[in-house]
Amino acid sequence: MFVEKRKHARLNIQLEAKIEDKNGNFYHGKTHNISFGGLFIKVSPITLEKGDDCNITLLLNKEEAENVIPLIFKCKIVHVREKGYGVQYICIEGLEAYDHFEKLMILNSEEPDRLMAELDKHPGLIVKN
Repeated sequence: MFVEKRKHARLNIQLEAKIEDKNGNFYHGKTHNISFGGLFIKVSPITLEKGDDCNITLLLNKEEAENVIPLIFKCKIVHVREKGYGVQYICIEGLEAYDHFEKLMILNSEEPDRLMAELDKHPGLIVKN
């Protein structure tokens, strides 16, 4: 019998993203899905291992990058797959960035009320100032 372990619904949101490993190396990829607890990022080459810490920056709008607050998450790799990583958020950098992230999730959800109720029950990530 399969038991769902996830506390947060995944939304199929594809965003440009970059992942930074503990040595400061950057790799560009694209999100496959995003939740309030983590995300899956498609990236190549696969160089990180399960348990590794990393930073992930979501790039919301390339055309107006200077006007966008970057969404920077400290994360832990929880799954390594052939095409990318499943990561769990540890924290997000800044309250304003969290507000943008929350709005992004709500605007892309087919059931925003359910998403907010889920968030109230399981907050998901810590905001670091």
